[in-house]
Amino acid sequence: MPAPPTILPAPVEPVALPAHAMACPQCGLHVELPALERGEEATCPRCDEHLVSIPHSPIDEPLAMAWTSLILLLLACSFPLLAIDVQGNQTQITLLESAETIYRRDFALLANVLLLCVLLLPAIFLLSTIYLFSGIRTGRRLPWMKPLGRLSVAIQPWMMVDVFLLGAIVSMIKMASLAQVGFGLSFWALLGFSLALTRTGSLVEAHWLHYRINLLHGIDPTQRPAEPCHGCQVCGFFSPASAGHCQYCHATLHARHPHSLQKTVALLATAIVLYLPANLYPIMLTESLGRTTPSTIVEGIFLLWEKGSYPIALIIFVASVFIPIVKMIALAALCLAASRPHRTRPLHLTRLYRIVDFIGRWSMVDVFVVIILVTLVRMGSLMSVHPGVAAVSFCGVVLATMLSAMSFDVRMLWDVQHPVSTGREHDEFD
Repeated sequence: MPAPPTILPAPVEPVALPAHAMACPQCGLHVELPALERGEEATCPRCDEHLVSIPHSPIDEPLAMAWTSLILLLLACSFPLLAIDVQGNQTQITLLESAETIYRRDFALLANVLLLCVLLLPAIFLLSTIYLFSGIRTGRRLPWMKPLGRLSVAIQPWMMVDVFLLGAIVSMIKMASLAQVGFGLSFWALLGFSLALTRTGSLVEAHWLHYRINLLHGIDPTQRPAEPCHGCQVCGFFSPASAGHCQYCHATLHARHPHSLQKTVALLATAIVLYLPANLYPIMLTESLGRTTPSTIVEGIFLLWEKGSYPIALIIFVASVFIPIVKMIALAALCLAASRPHRTRPLHLTRLYRIVDFIGRWSMVDVFVVIILVTLVRMGSLMSVHPGVAAVSFCGVVLATMLSAMSFDVRMLWDVQHPVSTGREHDEFD
């Protein structure tokens, strides 16, 4: 009689991320993280900043979403994006034609912003994600994994496909009363690309990604050095303070970014100076039946309001007037608070910084509206739109405020109440 089959216990899957210490990138707290399973996440107990989350499928899902995004990007570049019909004169544009048309009008800055923020940077991010997660999935240590890991995190704030889509919608609504307008196949591909790209970005966790990359290199980054150390702003792991760079992702290592306050103030002053010509000079010139009408940002808002396009007028007002002003005031307040830390409320100011950092990119919607209208409405003296000098100034305002926010080291707000930690002291994660 054959012996009954032996039933072996099911293998226990190792945790996705073991218990270890991590530095909060917002307040600098040294947090003791518990072991994290798939589907779990951790936040800072002091400033409530998101630290790390583990997707239910931490390798396959980012790979699938990255491939989906890349295919949709190729489709978005292959077909017409928008179309317009004015008295039988039809015009349609593609994404690449938009950049080419703006470049020929001698507005190279706007063309470069369009190419970089909507096409090239998202493509680099997706290719890097596919490369990195393919290496992790196959267990192969591929060249340049650590630099690409840093790059994939650094370029995420500059990907503005969603902002461009909003600009396309605003442009079409502005033209709806003057011509027959329509969305091409690329618009729907771009919409899907924006959603897939956003999901891909949410799945690429810098902390977990560099943990897996270092395991491929035979290094366990969860082992904290015995000597005084600093937490890396990119990957969150601790490296010896004397090293000068993170030993896990090779990013430059600082207890606090040198001259952070000075850089922030200089970029903020640049944005303020550029904001004046951005509002005083025309951002767009409309030619209709041989007559050219210049339009500033505020004049365009009033015109939309008078025509009854209240939602669009409100969107342009919020994105082009309200957000830049509020962001510059908020950055000035943060710089003042950092210079007088004994009067700060670090938690409230940290939350203010997060809002400022999030909303800044949406001001680019007016720049994209100008780019789309210039490339779409080009019918000679019948109807044409030309970019104004204010478009370049306003684009400079958005870029300067974004760089200003990125230069600000939020950890400075916590330094008086909680001095800079460089040793092995830490707080427990609850």
